[in-house]
Amino acid sequence: MRGLKCALIGFGLLAAALALGGCDEFWPLEAGISVLNSATGYVPLSVQFYDASLGPVSSRTWDFGDPTSGTSNTSTLESPTHMYTEHDAYLVTLTVFSSDGRSSQATAVVRAVNPPPVARLDVTPDHGPVPLAVVFNLSSSFDPAGIVPAPTGSIVSFSLDFGDGTPPATGTDLGAAISHTYSTPGYRVATLTVVDNDGSSASATHSVTVEGVVTTLAAPGGDPVGLAYDGNSLWVSDSTTKRIYRIRPSDGQVLASFDAPGGSVAIMGAKADAKNIIPGPNPAGTPAGIAWGNGALWVACISDGKIYQVNPNVPTTDPGHVLAVLDSDAFTAFGVAFGGGALWVSDIGTGRILKVDPFSGAVLGSFVAPSSLAASVGPRGIVPVAPTGLAWANGALWVSAGITLYRVDPATGAVLASAAAPGPTPAGLAFDGVYLWVADPNGANPGRLDRLVVP
Repeated sequence: MRGLKCALIGFGLLAAALALGGCDEFWPLEAGISVLNSATGYVPLSVQFYDASLGPVSSRTWDFGDPTSGTSNTSTLESPTHMYTEHDAYLVTLTVFSSDGRSSQATAVVRAVNPPPVARLDVTPDHGPVPLAVVFNLSSSFDPAGIVPAPTGSIVSFSLDFGDGTPPATGTDLGAAISHTYSTPGYRVATLTVVDNDGSSASATHSVTVEGVVTTLAAPGGDPVGLAYDGNSLWVSDSTTKRIYRIRPSDGQVLASFDAPGGSVAIMGAKADAKNIIPGPNPAGTPAGIAWGNGALWVACISDGKIYQVNPNVPTTDPGHVLAVLDSDAFTAFGVAFGGGALWVSDIGTGRILKVDPFSGAVLGSFVAPSSLAASVGPRGIVPVAPTGLAWANGALWVSAGITLYRVDPATGAVLASAAAPGPTPAGLAFDGVYLWVADPNGANPGRLDRLVVP
Protein backbone atom coordinates (compact mmCIF):
# COMPACT_ATOMS: atom_id res chain seq x y z
CA MET A 1 0.00 0.00 0.00
CA ARG A 2 2.89 2.44 0.83
CA GLY A 3 4.34 1.90 -2.63
CA LEU A 4 0.97 2.60 -4.22
CA LYS A 5 0.52 5.82 -2.22
CA CYS A 6 3.91 7.13 -3.22
CA ALA A 7 3.29 6.20 -6.82
CA LEU A 8 0.07 8.18 -6.75
CA ILE A 9 2.03 11.20 -5.44
CA GLY A 10 4.59 10.74 -8.17
CA PHE A 11 1.79 11.02 -10.71
CA GLY A 12 0.73 14.34 -9.17
CA LEU A 13 -2.18 12.99 -7.15
CA LEU A 14 -1.11 15.04 -4.14
CA ALA A 15 -4.51 15.36 -2.56
CA ALA A 16 -5.09 11.65 -2.62
CA ALA A 17 -1.68 10.96 -1.11
CA LEU A 18 -2.22 13.42 1.70
CA ALA A 19 -5.56 11.92 2.43
CA LEU A 20 -4.00 8.48 2.76
CA GLY A 21 -1.25 9.94 5.12
CA GLY A 22 2.09 8.47 6.28
CA CYS A 23 4.27 10.03 3.54
CA ASP A 24 6.70 12.17 5.64
CA GLU A 25 9.66 10.88 3.70
CA PHE A 26 8.35 12.60 0.61
CA TRP A 27 8.79 16.08 2.17
CA PRO A 28 12.37 17.40 2.27
CA LEU A 29 13.71 18.28 5.72
CA GLU A 30 15.88 21.40 5.84
CA ALA A 31 17.04 22.98 9.09
CA GLY A 32 17.10 26.78 9.33
CA ILE A 33 17.94 29.33 12.01
CA SER A 34 16.46 32.78 12.35
CA VAL A 35 17.68 35.35 14.89
CA LEU A 36 14.84 37.54 16.10
CA ASN A 37 16.93 40.39 17.55
CA SER A 38 20.67 40.57 16.79
CA ALA A 39 23.48 38.04 16.54
CA THR A 40 26.11 40.67 17.34
CA GLY A 41 26.38 42.92 20.38
CA TYR A 42 28.09 43.73 23.63
CA VAL A 43 28.17 41.20 26.43
CA PRO A 44 26.06 40.35 28.28
CA LEU A 45 24.31 39.57 24.98
CA SER A 46 20.82 38.05 24.97
CA VAL A 47 19.94 36.40 21.65
CA GLN A 48 16.53 35.02 20.74
CA PHE A 49 16.53 32.27 18.12
CA TYR A 50 13.72 30.79 16.06
CA ASP A 51 13.49 27.42 14.35
CA ALA A 52 12.93 28.42 10.71
CA SER A 53 13.32 24.85 9.39
CA LEU A 54 11.30 23.52 6.43
CA GLY A 55 9.66 20.12 6.33
CA PRO A 56 8.09 17.75 8.85
CA VAL A 57 10.01 18.68 12.04
CA SER A 58 8.98 16.50 14.92
CA SER A 59 11.73 17.51 17.38
CA ARG A 60 14.86 19.62 17.61
CA THR A 61 17.98 20.27 19.64
CA TRP A 62 19.76 23.59 19.97
CA ASP A 63 23.45 23.82 20.85
CA PHE A 64 24.36 27.44 21.57
CA GLY A 65 28.11 26.85 21.35
CA ASP A 66 28.61 28.04 24.92
CA PRO A 67 29.60 25.01 27.00
CA THR A 68 30.60 27.17 29.98
CA SER A 69 26.92 27.99 30.46
CA GLY A 70 26.25 24.39 31.57
CA THR A 71 22.76 23.04 31.05
CA SER A 72 21.70 26.37 29.55
CA ASN A 73 23.82 25.55 26.50
CA THR A 74 21.08 23.40 24.96
CA SER A 75 17.36 23.68 24.36
CA THR A 76 14.51 21.92 22.58
CA LEU A 77 12.21 24.93 22.36
CA GLU A 78 11.08 26.28 19.04
CA SER A 79 12.17 29.85 19.93
CA PRO A 80 14.73 29.78 22.78
CA THR A 81 16.77 32.65 24.23
CA HIS A 82 20.39 32.36 25.32
CA MET A 83 22.55 34.79 27.29
CA TYR A 84 26.23 35.11 26.30
CA THR A 85 28.35 36.50 29.13
CA GLU A 86 31.84 36.25 27.65
CA HIS A 87 33.06 38.07 24.57
CA ASP A 88 33.77 35.52 21.82
CA ALA A 89 32.43 34.12 18.55
CA TYR A 90 29.99 31.26 19.14
CA LEU A 91 28.86 28.60 16.65
CA VAL A 92 25.17 27.86 17.19
CA THR A 93 23.90 24.50 15.85
CA LEU A 94 20.28 23.51 15.33
CA THR A 95 19.54 19.85 14.62
CA VAL A 96 15.99 18.95 13.58
CA PHE A 97 14.44 15.51 13.30
CA SER A 98 11.47 14.07 11.45
CA SER A 99 9.27 11.27 12.72
CA ASP A 100 10.72 8.82 10.20
CA GLY A 101 14.26 9.27 11.57
CA ARG A 102 15.71 11.82 9.21
CA SER A 103 17.71 14.82 10.49
CA SER A 104 19.13 18.10 9.25
CA GLN A 105 21.50 20.69 10.71
CA ALA A 106 21.94 24.45 10.38
CA THR A 107 24.50 26.73 11.97
CA ALA A 108 24.78 30.41 12.77
CA VAL A 109 27.50 32.55 14.32
CA VAL A 110 26.92 34.80 17.31
CA ARG A 111 29.52 37.45 18.07
CA ALA A 112 29.48 38.66 21.65
CA VAL A 113 31.72 41.71 21.74
CA ASN A 114 33.63 43.06 24.69
CA PRO A 115 31.96 46.36 25.63
CA PRO A 116 34.42 49.21 26.01
CA PRO A 117 34.78 50.75 29.43
CA VAL A 118 32.89 53.92 30.28
CA ALA A 119 35.04 56.92 31.19
CA ARG A 120 33.52 59.61 33.38
CA LEU A 121 35.27 62.72 34.60
CA ASP A 122 34.03 65.14 37.23
CA VAL A 123 35.87 68.44 37.80
CA THR A 124 35.57 70.82 40.76
CA PRO A 125 35.69 73.73 40.12
CA ASP A 126 35.66 73.89 36.35
CA HIS A 127 36.29 77.63 36.11
CA GLY A 128 37.90 80.38 38.12
CA PRO A 129 40.75 82.90 38.12
CA VAL A 130 44.33 81.85 37.61
CA PRO A 131 45.99 80.11 39.45
CA LEU A 132 43.15 77.61 39.51
CA ALA A 133 43.34 74.56 41.78
CA VAL A 134 41.14 71.76 40.46
CA VAL A 135 40.18 68.33 41.78
CA PHE A 136 39.42 65.56 39.27
CA ASN A 137 37.19 62.64 40.26
CA LEU A 138 37.46 59.49 38.11
CA SER A 139 35.55 57.12 40.37
CA SER A 140 32.34 56.99 38.32
CA SER A 141 34.18 55.31 35.42
CA PHE A 142 33.37 51.61 35.03
CA ASP A 143 33.66 48.58 32.77
CA PRO A 144 30.30 47.04 31.75
CA ALA A 145 32.02 43.70 31.11
CA GLY A 146 32.71 43.50 34.81
CA ILE A 147 29.05 43.75 35.79
CA VAL A 148 28.55 40.04 35.02
CA PRO A 149 29.16 38.16 37.19
CA ALA A 150 30.57 40.73 39.62
CA PRO A 151 29.91 44.49 39.67
CA THR A 152 33.53 45.44 40.34
CA GLY A 153 34.52 46.19 36.75
CA SER A 154 37.88 45.55 35.22
CA ILE A 155 39.48 48.86 34.29
CA VAL A 156 43.20 48.30 34.70
CA SER A 157 44.72 51.71 33.94
CA PHE A 158 43.98 55.37 33.28
CA SER A 159 45.68 58.46 31.89
CA LEU A 160 44.49 62.00 32.67
CA ASP A 161 45.73 64.76 30.36
CA PHE A 162 45.14 68.18 31.93
CA GLY A 163 45.19 69.98 28.58
CA ASP A 164 47.79 72.56 29.59
CA GLY A 165 50.95 70.90 28.33
CA THR A 166 51.97 69.44 31.68
CA PRO A 167 52.64 65.67 32.01
CA PRO A 168 49.48 63.59 32.38
CA ALA A 169 48.58 61.73 35.55
CA THR A 170 48.57 57.94 35.20
CA GLY A 171 47.65 55.07 37.47
CA THR A 172 45.30 52.20 38.24
CA ASP A 173 43.27 53.46 41.20
CA LEU A 174 40.13 55.21 39.94
CA GLY A 175 39.02 55.93 43.48
CA ALA A 176 41.81 58.37 44.24
CA ALA A 177 41.03 62.02 43.48
CA ILE A 178 43.65 63.89 41.47
CA SER A 179 44.55 67.52 42.16
CA HIS A 180 46.06 69.88 39.63
CA THR A 181 46.75 73.62 39.53
CA TYR A 182 46.49 75.55 36.28
CA SER A 183 49.09 78.31 36.33
CA THR A 184 48.29 80.09 33.06
CA PRO A 185 44.96 81.39 31.76
CA GLY A 186 43.24 79.65 28.90
CA TYR A 187 40.38 77.44 27.80
CA ARG A 188 41.60 73.94 28.68
CA VAL A 189 40.15 70.53 27.91
CA ALA A 190 41.05 67.74 30.32
CA THR A 191 40.91 64.24 28.82
CA LEU A 192 40.56 61.00 30.79
CA THR A 193 41.39 57.72 29.00
CA VAL A 194 40.68 54.37 30.68
CA VAL A 195 41.71 50.88 29.53
CA ASP A 196 40.07 47.60 30.56
CA ASN A 197 41.63 44.18 30.99
CA ASP A 198 40.69 43.20 27.43
CA GLY A 199 42.55 46.15 25.92
CA SER A 200 39.50 48.24 25.07
CA SER A 201 39.65 51.93 25.88
CA ALA A 202 37.34 54.92 26.23
CA SER A 203 37.77 58.63 26.84
CA ALA A 204 35.88 61.47 28.47
CA THR A 205 36.60 65.19 28.34
CA HIS A 206 35.76 68.16 30.51
CA SER A 207 36.35 71.84 29.78
CA VAL A 208 38.18 73.93 32.34
CA THR A 209 38.14 77.72 32.04
CA VAL A 210 41.16 79.34 33.65
CA GLU A 211 40.26 83.01 33.77
CA GLY A 212 42.81 85.77 33.36
CA VAL A 213 44.66 88.05 31.00
CA VAL A 214 46.17 86.34 27.98
CA THR A 215 47.50 89.44 26.21
CA THR A 216 47.84 93.13 27.03
CA LEU A 217 48.36 95.68 24.27
CA ALA A 218 49.11 99.38 24.54
CA ALA A 219 46.12 101.36 23.35
CA PRO A 220 46.75 103.54 20.30
CA GLY A 221 45.46 106.61 22.17
CA GLY A 222 45.58 107.70 25.76
CA ASP A 223 41.93 107.05 26.64
CA PRO A 224 40.43 104.00 24.91
CA VAL A 225 36.71 103.90 25.70
CA GLY A 226 35.19 101.76 22.98
CA LEU A 227 36.04 98.43 21.30
CA ALA A 228 34.65 96.48 18.37
CA TYR A 229 35.71 93.41 16.42
CA ASP A 230 34.86 92.95 12.74
CA GLY A 231 36.07 89.37 12.33
CA ASN A 232 39.66 90.37 11.52
CA SER A 233 40.59 93.65 13.18
CA LEU A 234 39.92 95.45 16.43
CA TRP A 235 38.48 98.96 16.34
CA VAL A 236 39.30 101.29 19.24
CA SER A 237 37.66 104.65 19.98
CA ASP A 238 39.59 107.19 22.00
CA SER A 239 37.91 110.02 23.89
CA THR A 240 41.03 112.21 24.03
CA THR A 241 42.28 112.03 20.45
CA LYS A 242 38.66 111.80 19.25
CA ARG A 243 39.72 109.22 16.70
CA ILE A 244 38.80 105.66 15.91
CA TYR A 245 41.64 103.24 15.19
CA ARG A 246 41.76 99.91 13.39
CA ILE A 247 44.47 97.73 14.90
CA ARG A 248 45.86 94.26 14.43
CA PRO A 249 44.85 92.06 17.41
CA SER A 250 48.09 90.08 17.40
CA ASP A 251 50.38 93.02 18.20
CA GLY A 252 48.30 96.21 18.39
CA GLN A 253 49.76 97.77 15.25
CA VAL A 254 47.59 100.60 13.95
CA LEU A 255 46.35 99.80 10.45
CA ALA A 256 44.13 102.85 9.90
CA SER A 257 42.35 105.64 11.78
CA PHE A 258 39.81 108.40 11.23
CA ASP A 259 38.13 111.25 13.09
CA ALA A 260 35.11 110.14 15.08
CA PRO A 261 31.74 111.33 13.82
CA GLY A 262 29.58 113.62 15.92
CA GLY A 263 29.02 117.12 17.13
CA SER A 264 30.67 119.41 19.63
CA VAL A 265 31.60 118.76 23.23
CA ALA A 266 28.65 118.20 25.54
CA ILE A 267 28.08 120.65 28.36
CA MET A 268 25.46 120.31 31.07
CA GLY A 269 23.58 123.51 31.84
CA ALA A 270 20.36 125.46 32.05
CA LYS A 271 20.15 125.85 28.27
CA ALA A 272 20.46 122.14 27.67
CA ASP A 273 18.14 120.30 25.35
CA ALA A 274 15.89 117.37 26.29
CA LYS A 275 18.98 115.24 26.90
CA ASN A 276 20.69 117.86 29.12
CA ILE A 277 23.18 118.62 26.33
CA ILE A 278 24.02 121.97 24.72
CA PRO A 279 26.55 122.40 21.93
CA GLY A 280 30.03 123.55 22.81
CA PRO A 281 32.61 125.39 20.72
CA ASN A 282 34.69 122.33 19.80
CA PRO A 283 33.57 120.94 16.41
CA ALA A 284 35.03 117.46 17.03
CA GLY A 285 32.82 114.63 18.24
CA THR A 286 33.81 112.69 21.35
CA PRO A 287 33.33 108.95 20.80
CA ALA A 288 32.29 106.51 23.50
CA GLY A 289 31.33 102.90 22.82
CA ILE A 290 31.54 101.33 19.36
CA ALA A 291 30.20 98.11 17.87
CA TRP A 292 30.39 96.19 14.61
CA GLY A 293 27.17 95.01 13.01
CA ASN A 294 25.48 94.73 9.62
CA GLY A 295 28.82 95.35 7.93
CA ALA A 296 29.30 98.77 9.52
CA LEU A 297 30.72 100.44 12.59
CA TRP A 298 28.29 101.90 15.13
CA VAL A 299 29.68 104.81 17.13
CA ALA A 300 28.10 106.34 20.23
CA CYS A 301 29.02 110.02 20.37
CA ILE A 302 28.94 111.23 23.95
CA SER A 303 29.32 114.86 22.88
CA ASP A 304 26.05 115.11 20.95
CA GLY A 305 24.18 112.07 22.30
CA LYS A 306 23.75 110.42 18.90
CA ILE A 307 24.68 107.04 17.50
CA TYR A 308 26.30 106.98 14.07
CA GLN A 309 26.43 104.08 11.63
CA VAL A 310 29.56 104.59 9.54
CA ASN A 311 31.45 102.91 6.74
CA PRO A 312 35.03 103.02 8.05
CA ASN A 313 36.49 102.00 4.70
CA VAL A 314 35.79 105.32 2.98
CA PRO A 315 37.11 108.80 3.89
CA THR A 316 35.17 110.86 6.40
CA THR A 317 34.61 113.44 3.64
CA ASP A 318 32.84 110.85 1.49
CA PRO A 319 29.03 111.20 1.58
CA GLY A 320 28.88 107.44 2.07
CA HIS A 321 30.93 107.54 5.28
CA VAL A 322 28.00 108.23 7.61
CA LEU A 323 25.28 105.74 6.68
CA ALA A 324 22.69 106.60 9.33
CA VAL A 325 22.21 108.62 12.51
CA LEU A 326 20.09 107.57 15.47
CA ASP A 327 19.01 110.52 17.61
CA SER A 328 16.70 109.69 20.47
CA ASP A 329 15.63 111.57 23.56
CA ALA A 330 15.00 108.21 25.25
CA PHE A 331 18.62 107.53 26.15
CA THR A 332 22.18 108.84 26.34
CA ALA A 333 24.31 106.08 24.90
CA PHE A 334 27.76 105.20 26.13
CA GLY A 335 28.42 101.50 25.51
CA VAL A 336 26.96 99.85 22.40
CA ALA A 337 26.85 96.30 21.07
CA PHE A 338 25.22 94.67 18.08
CA GLY A 339 23.68 91.22 18.27
CA GLY A 340 20.49 89.28 17.76
CA GLY A 341 19.42 91.75 15.08
CA ALA A 342 19.35 94.63 17.55
CA LEU A 343 21.52 97.42 18.83
CA TRP A 344 22.18 97.26 22.57
CA VAL A 345 22.83 100.53 24.37
CA SER A 346 24.00 101.29 27.88
CA ASP A 347 22.26 104.45 29.04
CA ILE A 348 24.46 106.41 31.43
CA GLY A 349 21.49 108.53 32.43
CA THR A 350 19.45 105.69 33.91
CA GLY A 351 21.89 102.80 34.38
CA ARG A 352 19.74 100.61 32.15
CA ILE A 353 20.61 98.56 29.10
CA LEU A 354 18.29 99.12 26.18
CA LYS A 355 17.42 96.99 23.18
CA VAL A 356 17.15 99.41 20.26
CA ASP A 357 15.87 99.01 16.72
CA PRO A 358 18.96 99.80 14.60
CA PHE A 359 16.85 101.31 11.82
CA SER A 360 14.43 103.53 13.71
CA GLY A 361 16.12 104.03 17.07
CA ALA A 362 12.98 102.88 18.86
CA VAL A 363 13.51 101.25 22.27
CA LEU A 364 12.28 97.66 22.12
CA GLY A 365 12.99 96.71 25.71
CA SER A 366 15.30 97.35 28.64
CA PHE A 367 16.60 96.01 31.93
CA VAL A 368 18.62 97.33 34.86
CA ALA A 369 22.33 96.83 34.32
CA PRO A 370 24.19 94.78 36.92
CA SER A 371 26.46 96.70 39.25
CA SER A 372 28.96 95.89 41.95
CA LEU A 373 27.79 99.00 43.83
CA ALA A 374 24.42 100.53 44.55
CA ALA A 375 23.26 102.51 41.51
CA SER A 376 22.16 105.71 43.24
CA VAL A 377 21.14 108.54 40.95
CA GLY A 378 23.04 111.81 41.24
CA PRO A 379 21.56 115.34 41.02
CA ARG A 380 22.04 115.43 37.25
CA GLY A 381 20.61 112.00 36.61
CA ILE A 382 23.99 110.30 36.19
CA VAL A 383 24.39 106.87 37.76
CA PRO A 384 27.81 106.68 39.50
CA VAL A 385 28.32 103.02 38.59
CA ALA A 386 26.86 103.04 35.12
CA PRO A 387 27.45 100.37 32.47
CA THR A 388 30.26 101.67 30.27
CA GLY A 389 30.93 98.80 27.89
CA LEU A 390 28.88 96.16 26.09
CA ALA A 391 29.74 93.18 23.90
CA TRP A 392 27.55 90.54 22.29
CA ALA A 393 28.96 87.02 22.75
CA ASN A 394 27.24 83.78 21.78
CA GLY A 395 23.73 85.01 22.50
CA ALA A 396 24.60 86.82 25.72
CA LEU A 397 25.74 90.32 26.65
CA TRP A 398 28.93 91.20 28.48
CA VAL A 399 28.63 94.38 30.53
CA SER A 400 31.39 96.36 32.23
CA ALA A 401 30.17 98.17 35.34
CA GLY A 402 32.46 99.42 38.06
CA ILE A 403 35.42 97.03 38.29
CA THR A 404 33.43 93.94 37.34
CA LEU A 405 32.53 92.30 34.05
CA TYR A 406 29.13 90.59 33.89
CA ARG A 407 27.66 88.15 31.41
CA VAL A 408 23.91 88.65 31.35
CA ASP A 409 20.86 87.16 29.69
CA PRO A 410 19.71 89.81 27.20
CA ALA A 411 16.10 88.70 27.56
CA THR A 412 15.90 89.16 31.32
CA GLY A 413 19.06 90.92 32.50
CA ALA A 414 19.84 87.99 34.82
CA VAL A 415 23.54 87.66 35.61
CA LEU A 416 24.92 84.40 34.19
CA ALA A 417 28.57 84.84 35.19
CA SER A 418 31.01 87.50 36.31
CA ALA A 419 34.73 88.17 36.39
CA ALA A 420 36.96 90.83 37.87
CA ALA A 421 38.14 93.43 35.37
CA PRO A 422 41.90 93.33 34.78
CA GLY A 423 42.31 97.11 35.10
CA PRO A 424 40.93 99.83 37.35
CA THR A 425 38.56 101.51 34.88
CA PRO A 426 37.15 99.03 32.34
CA ALA A 427 35.21 100.63 29.50
CA GLY A 428 34.67 99.25 26.00
CA LEU A 429 34.26 95.52 25.38
CA ALA A 430 34.54 93.32 22.29
CA PHE A 431 34.27 89.57 21.73
CA ASP A 432 36.45 87.99 19.04
CA GLY A 433 34.75 84.59 19.02
CA VAL A 434 37.03 83.15 21.73
CA TYR A 435 38.27 85.90 24.01
CA LEU A 436 36.76 89.01 25.56
CA TRP A 437 38.70 92.24 24.97
CA VAL A 438 38.55 95.10 27.49
CA ALA A 439 39.55 98.70 26.81
CA ASP A 440 40.74 100.54 29.91
CA PRO A 441 41.81 104.22 30.03
CA ASN A 442 43.83 103.07 33.06
CA GLY A 443 43.73 106.29 35.05
CA ALA A 444 46.98 108.29 34.87
CA ASN A 445 48.74 105.37 33.19
CA PRO A 446 48.76 104.66 29.44
CA GLY A 447 45.56 103.15 28.14
CA ARG A 448 45.51 99.37 27.72
CA LEU A 449 43.67 96.68 25.82
CA ASP A 450 43.39 93.33 27.60
CA ARG A 451 42.44 90.04 26.00
CA LEU A 452 40.74 87.85 28.61
CA VAL A 453 39.66 84.32 29.26
CA VAL A 454 36.23 84.65 30.85
CA PRO A 455 33.65 82.16 32.09
